[in-house]
Amino acid sequence: MDELRQLWDGIVADVYDEVAGLRRTKAFSREQVQRVLARITDRLLHAERVVIFTACHYPLRGEEDWKHIAVAGAGGGGAALAEEVATFGTAGTATTVAIVAAVVGEVFETYVGASARAQQYRRAQRPPDPAVVRVDLAEAAGDGESAGRRVTTHVVRDAAAWLSERIVVRTASRFARSLLPVVGVAAGAGMSAVNVRKVTKVPLRPVAAEELAALARQLESDPEAYEEARRRFADDLDDPVLDPSDDG
Repeated sequence: MDELRQLWDGIVADVYDEVAGLRRTKAFSREQVQRVLARITDRLLHAERVVIFTACHYPLRGEEDWKHIAVAGAGGGGAALAEEVATFGTAGTATTVAIVAAVVGEVFETYVGASARAQQYRRAQRPPDPAVVRVDLAEAAGDGESAGRRVTTHVVRDAAAWLSERIVVRTASRFARSLLPVVGVAAGAGMSAVNVRKVTKVPLRPVAAEELAALARQLESDPEAYEEARRRFADDLDDPVLDPSDDG
């Protein structure tokens, strides 16, 4: 995707500009890393919006939640390993690669989490909406204001603001954690898996009026989709679990 490629090019260039010529101890200091991340925050947020949108339309294959959790763990561990290996390079290049590896890990985790969420909505016969998924990700990450609320423009805006405030902290923590020899790789894998698992445990968002309207337009324009939805609904009604006469 050209848009994402341009974002990565800009992120790499900005990171290198901030650390080139610095001594290794200075380049890897907490203050310097936070300064770098603050500079690329807008690009990082844009990249996350792109991957959330992509995940809603092209999620990772596999409907089972555990598969997404496993992929997240592998990705988190891989990003941590890349960061650890990068520290053996020259100061400017090593810091650039290490910080970019942490950024890649954060964005990849977002894509996997959004994919898992999109698949959950699809299994519920609901088209995944990027705005709804973003609110779900915010709730899973700790945004208590998003919990259980119906998605509105105000809720989406608040969730986006909350995520933007947390993204530098999350990425800085990922960076610091991954620098720990050996242990950092396991910690990176474990935390990414846990974070995506939290996404899968968030209850599905209540249906919004906009979602019903979009579904109605889709069914009206696609008779085959309407028939498929009607058939699945009828099958659900025939399911003994949903039989109202069942007292169990």
